[in-house]
Amino acid sequence: MKSFLAALLATFTLIAAPASAIDFREGVHYQEITTKEATSKPEIIEYFSFYCGSCYQFSPFSDRMAELYPEEFKAYQVDFIAPRDMGTVIVQSWAAATVLGVAAEFKQRTFHQHFVERKQSNTLNDIKAIFQQVGVSPAQFEQAYGSFAVRSLTNRMRTSVRDFNVRSTPTYIVNGKYIVLQQGFRDSGANFFADLEQLVAYLLTKDGNK
Repeated sequence: MKSFLAALLATFTLIAAPASAIDFREGVHYQEITTKEATSKPEIIEYFSFYCGSCYQFSPFSDRMAELYPEEFKAYQVDFIAPRDMGTVIVQSWAAATVLGVAAEFKQRTFHQHFVERKQSNTLNDIKAIFQQVGVSPAQFEQAYGSFAVRSLTNRMRTSVRDFNVRSTPTYIVNGKYIVLQQGFRDSGANFFADLEQLVAYLLTKDGNK
């Protein structure tokens, strides 16, 4: 998968040539979760980790989803891809960034530090330093980090990961019922992200959601 992504990154961009309509097939482009009912409202959840190189490579696509579907798109941090003792810290920190309204800035800065500067965050103090870079003081961070809102969002993310048995990142689940199968787009080339975008749009309305 890593070599596949590396090859794609050398060529594709989000501003690709218009993609032609695709005959999306279950088991090829997406997998239905037969044990789940579709959500009553459209929903896209990305399960990711700040310590996942593929998540960094997919971040432009996730940003595009957030732009196109600001109400429907959510990004949930997982705790199983992280340095030792950092699983809970990174999930709760992402929840804090979301509650504080600096999620986009925190995401961009953390990914840049981890995969461009090659400086991994291994302690809570490392995370606090990133928050300072995006304008959140240590006191503001600590107040948010221990708040009920942050703890509730942290629990929601961890429960969702467990309920959907998420084992790898990035994973995209649409309407609580469909898993995007990235490997189904191996032949998309420069249109890889554009084709994924078409799939998400298709799945969002598959069950009559608007």
